[in-house]
Amino acid sequence: MKKISILLISLLLLCSCSIQKEEKVAKEDKFALEYSIDDNHKFKSSKIHDIFDILDSDTGIIYFANSDEEKSIIYTDIINNIFNKLDVDKIYYYNPSTIKNNNTKYYRELLNLVGEYSILDENNNSSLDIPSLYFVKDGEIIGYMSSNEYSVDSLMKKKTKKALKQEIKDNLDKYNK
Repeated sequence: MKKISILLISLLLLCSCSIQKEEKVAKEDKFALEYSIDDNHKFKSSKIHDIFDILDSDTGIIYFANSDEEKSIIYTDIINNIFNKLDVDKIYYYNPSTIKNNNTKYYRELLNLVGEYSILDENNNSSLDIPSLYFVKDGEIIGYMSSNEYSVDSLMKKKTKKALKQEIKDNLDKYNK
């Protein structure tokens, strides 16, 4: 009887700890966890239809990234630090990796909407650059920042971070006019 009581108490404690841990993770900011940044950021996870609306006729800053890629993690940290010091309400974030890998109709529509701001992949097909930033005003892309210009190593350099900061400021000037 004593063994059963100890076993039941242990099981109850284990379940209680598990529930508390799940509640804590649910309260955590998923984006911040995926990209290893502070909860204090401007990124708003968005659905593909939100992105379509902005690219079609709305206004907003769109960020495409994939937390499974080292370059996206580093780039996100850098631009997060820059945007947190600037007057920006939010950046619409979308991870297009699933629709890109499956070449879905949503991905083809996304490529159509970004038009000339897509890149060519190794097979000379249009592709979305990941990570990348789009500054959109009334459905028109007025600024675009491609990570294609930077290697993972170059993103670690002060000179590159300074150039990214200036590029963001220049795009924001056009965006805020």
